[in-house]
Amino acid sequence: MRLDVLLTPGELVPGEIAERTVVVLDVLRASSSIVEALAAGARALFPVGTIEEAIRLANTLGRDEVLLAGERKCLPIEGFDLGNSPGEFTAERIAGKIVVMSTTNGTIALTAASAGARVVVASWLNFQAVVDDLVRTGAEPVLLCAGRERVFGLEDAVCAGQLAAAVMKALPDEEWELNDGALAALALADEYPDPAKLFPVTAAGRSILEAGLGDDLAYCAQRDLRDAVPVLHDRQVTLAAPAAV
Repeated sequence: MRLDVLLTPGELVPGEIAERTVVVLDVLRASSSIVEALAAGARALFPVGTIEEAIRLANTLGRDEVLLAGERKCLPIEGFDLGNSPGEFTAERIAGKIVVMSTTNGTIALTAASAGARVVVASWLNFQAVVDDLVRTGAEPVLLCAGRERVFGLEDAVCAGQLAAAVMKALPDEEWELNDGALAALALADEYPDPAKLFPVTAAGRSILEAGLGDDLAYCAQRDLRDAVPVLHDRQVTLAAPAAV
């Protein structure tokens, strides 16, 4: 069984993921917010790269049905309905709505991952749900770290390492073939076991603190808050069907 970790989106080669499950991680904060949006009852979420594309798509879908969400330099985009703080995505605000989201890193990574056979969104908030999904489906996953402005982000690598360790622990009889990124991520996961202590020392975490959004760090550090597995298909993210009992 293969398990690869790509530490930046620049490592992704579309032709090499065509038959693989890709797990996208932008734990601070897009993947965490996507988990919250779907868990709170959003009908679907469309990740897009640019503000202009987000506005155009929202207008096409119909603004009565759509909420615009996203950030630039950590702060909500002017004129958008929501930022990128996971605590904003409550059932009262978004249940039954379509969300169109544009963020600096996460939505770009999701778009890049769309060449995968299956694309899953992961964070600490839905950690065990993603592990269970990968084990149940027999995936040989590619864990894609969104990073920060296309360069390495420590928090995504640590989460990828913890996911890799959990999947391998759940399948102890398998012989795993790991790339160098997976080996590095596993080592980092051992070094930084607690995301709540990790986040404030990362570049992304410091930027969020400087933007006055420190509550987001504590929120994103919660583990297994949701039993939701968002999947990307046909440009939109929806919840995976529940596993058969």
